[in-house]
Amino acid sequence: MGGFAGTTSQGGRAGFTGGGTTGGDSAEAGDSGASGDAGASGDAGAGPESPSTIHLANLLIEPNPAMSISCYVSWTTAVPASSAVEFGEGTYAFRIRDDALVTNHRVLVIGMHADTSYLVKAVSANDEGSGSAAGTFTTGSLPASLPLPTLTADNFGESQTGWTLMNLQVVGASVPARIVMFDEQGLPVWYFIQGTHADGRGDIATEFYDGRVFVGPAPQEPARVVALSGEVLWAGPPNSTSPEQTHSFSQLSTGNYLLDMELPGTAQDSPRIKDQLLQEIAPDWSVVWSWKMFDHVPKASPRYELCHGNALSVDEATNMAYFNCRYLGVFKIDRSSGDIVWRLGGTFDSTTLGPGDFTFEPPEAQFSDIHAPKFYADGTVLVYDNGGYFNLAQGTVYHSRVLEYRLDEVGMKATRTFEFPGDFPVGDWYENDWYTPIWGDADRQPNGNILITAGTRQPDANTRIIEITRTGKVVWELIFPVSIGAYRAQRLSPPPLVERLP
Repeated sequence: MGGFAGTTSQGGRAGFTGGGTTGGDSAEAGDSGASGDAGASGDAGAGPESPSTIHLANLLIEPNPAMSISCYVSWTTAVPASSAVEFGEGTYAFRIRDDALVTNHRVLVIGMHADTSYLVKAVSANDEGSGSAAGTFTTGSLPASLPLPTLTADNFGESQTGWTLMNLQVVGASVPARIVMFDEQGLPVWYFIQGTHADGRGDIATEFYDGRVFVGPAPQEPARVVALSGEVLWAGPPNSTSPEQTHSFSQLSTGNYLLDMELPGTAQDSPRIKDQLLQEIAPDWSVVWSWKMFDHVPKASPRYELCHGNALSVDEATNMAYFNCRYLGVFKIDRSSGDIVWRLGGTFDSTTLGPGDFTFEPPEAQFSDIHAPKFYADGTVLVYDNGGYFNLAQGTVYHSRVLEYRLDEVGMKATRTFEFPGDFPVGDWYENDWYTPIWGDADRQPNGNILITAGTRQPDANTRIIEITRTGKVVWELIFPVSIGAYRAQRLSPPPLVERLP
């Protein structure tokens, strides 16, 4: 994730869209759901045999033991040739391919729906010719307690095509976190279960980068890097409560990882104010760089959480870190000296450290308390403004929104360039009822749209994943059942591995 670690988004070709049905729950086992059914091997053939035709032998279609909605397709050829698998429901609609010329072929197939029968065709080719062999595969059911959303807006002509990766917390259930990719229809096409311990927090950062899924730490679970097959490629240091790894996890171009940790308050402090520890660690867990907030910020606070850190990124070209405290705003940190260059402050706490170093234009565009700031090369920053925290001021009416600013670091001015809902006439929920007190995310898409995670785990509110245009039009939206939380979401465009057949 060169440049700003933790802010990468995919860009490019059209994504994978499909119909199909979703399955019911299966036994929780840590957890892959029911296995799919292996398909029957087919005969090789791409027309009549000729000297240029490649014969495929030993076709095998077998379930992926790590994921019930995935399979492996393997076969052999007598001569080196490429590997491709075409699949679809009733017709071949999608393809996964590898152009390497080999004789032993094995292809991971993802992008299928639960409890669905698929046609599967293996194809090999080289400069001399091609050949194929066909079979079938039926996927298994989804893991227990993997919640399904409702697709309420689907303007595919204006939305950014692709899959949407997110974490899901099942509030009140003793189940681990679910990391899921949903296709444009709102159906799961990939998932991973984050360990075996119950997810009691839900603030798990997820990101797809360089063909892998980065899964942030969860209670008693370390951060993990996961292959699309479901195999764990790397696991970070054990997670505990002292310190507790939370909210943020990403990788630099060097291969090192960034972690945000919350330190317990000491008995000498009243209230026991929590410190923040930022670390860059090597793959062997050795600490390459670290920064503690109370080494640079006074400890005084009316709350036990002065900061509540929730996002960390690094501009590798300048060696500057951007660390977001929900209550204090964004710190720009010189990683060489550890000094704070500036703070972009909000209105929620303008007394503990003062109002911050920037003035806002217009003044009412200043955020309250934020999650997931994203810094872009054009000098803008996109933030999810929670709008206030109801637990600290009961009875107050708050409203969440998304804001974009252009930062002038010479004149120290933050000028609003976009706000949603702002003055857009988008409906009562967005204009009056939108309030998510503890999570949230906003990402700019390659086509200019903005993907918003209005994540909540309140018993009477729904998590929404919303895609809007720059004119404020809602073009895609998923709504989850109550008590289902999502912390962040990322649009994968194009989807990993899968391409639509021409």
